[in-house]
Amino acid sequence: MENNTEMTAERSLEIIKKQIELSRISTEKNAGLPMIIWGLLVCITSLLVGHLWNTTGNAAWNFLWFIMALIGWGWTIWINKKEKQSHVPLTLLSNVMNNIWFSFGIFASVLPIIMFVIAPLCFGSFVLDCSYTALVILLLGVATTITGLILKNGWITTGGIVGGVAGFILALLFPGPYEMLVMAGVGVITLLVPGIIINRRK
Repeated sequence: MENNTEMTAERSLEIIKKQIELSRISTEKNAGLPMIIWGLLVCITSLLVGHLWNTTGNAAWNFLWFIMALIGWGWTIWINKKEKQSHVPLTLLSNVMNNIWFSFGIFASVLPIIMFVIAPLCFGSFVLDCSYTALVILLLGVATTITGLILKNGWITTGGIVGGVAGFILALLFPGPYEMLVMAGVGVITLLVPGIIINRRK
């Protein structure tokens, strides 16, 4: 009787491990397209903002990032509704992935409000003298690296580390319109290339 109980417990653990692994594989397969879409949005927006900023000398073109975010989140909501209609089950890992990128979106959206609106109103001048682009690149690198580690995908993990660290440094070294070129490169390394590789493997 005791042996049967031990075998049942071992069998249960095997089933749980198998389900977690299947969930990881399924989540990784479904991560390719979102990474490609967001990578394209980041690259196109950064190049457009950089060109307009360099041509006009006006940094206000950075507000185009909010339009990009609305497009991206609108597309994400539409895809999630489509998956629910097609009865694609949400797994623990897919929920974790959603929460990671939702957290990134909150921080990336709140940072400019704090830096360019709240801080000047509270202190009477611009006191947070640091590159917003560099901070967002760092956040993007962290979110991508965590995603890669959870999915056990070396391409995503490497892209997150290299893109986040190198992009952060380069954005600080080349401030102004040229930091948008850095952002475009980071979008390619952290999102676009890993997404394409995942889709090709899929």
